[in-house]
Amino acid sequence: MMMRLCHSRMASSLAPRQSGSNHCQWFEKIKVSIEESHGIRGGNYVQLATVDSDGLPHCRTVVFRGFFDMPSGDLAMKMITDSRSDKVHQIQHSPFCEMVWWFSQTSEQYRIAGHLEVVPSDADGALLLARTEQWNALSDAAKAQFYWPHPGVYDPHVASRDTNAVEDGGPPTSFLLVLLHPTMVKYLRLTDNATLNEVYLPSTRTWERLSYM
Repeated sequence: MMMRLCHSRMASSLAPRQSGSNHCQWFEKIKVSIEESHGIRGGNYVQLATVDSDGLPHCRTVVFRGFFDMPSGDLAMKMITDSRSDKVHQIQHSPFCEMVWWFSQTSEQYRIAGHLEVVPSDADGALLLARTEQWNALSDAAKAQFYWPHPGVYDPHVASRDTNAVEDGGPPTSFLLVLLHPTMVKYLRLTDNATLNEVYLPSTRTWERLSYM
């Protein structure tokens, strides 16, 4: 078994920038995977699984919005959701989750387990700023969805709405930034069955390599 420790700093953009930190191995790999998939439609779509109060799993496709350095220096991965969605209730019951990210260009799969944190309108400091910046980065069409009557309910009039007419006074309370804090990553490359498993050690805020083939 090969062991290695590495720090968990990541940049706050979709393609993370280089820095002087000693990154973990899966971070280095995913940087390359993202670059190889740049410009591919759907390349930033990931599958996110949560668990409800009855212990039943729920998986859906969401858009990965980039990386974020927490004030503590730990890693987070950004997504967004509507405060009225079922997944918010599931996160409140149990924050544990797993993300699956498949890169078709390189035949690579990342399974990223961890816990989720929602950032609401009354968040403080850097988290509130990150929420506002993420809102400002959305298209008008994406912003308009947070003003719909209720997510997941069919509305025959949606297609006829003028999304450019949305007045942007800042993110509504229904808009939530969602942060995934990774605790374990399992990597697989199907072309040659190369694998990498790493786990996060909160006591030292480092990553430990469990296996690498």
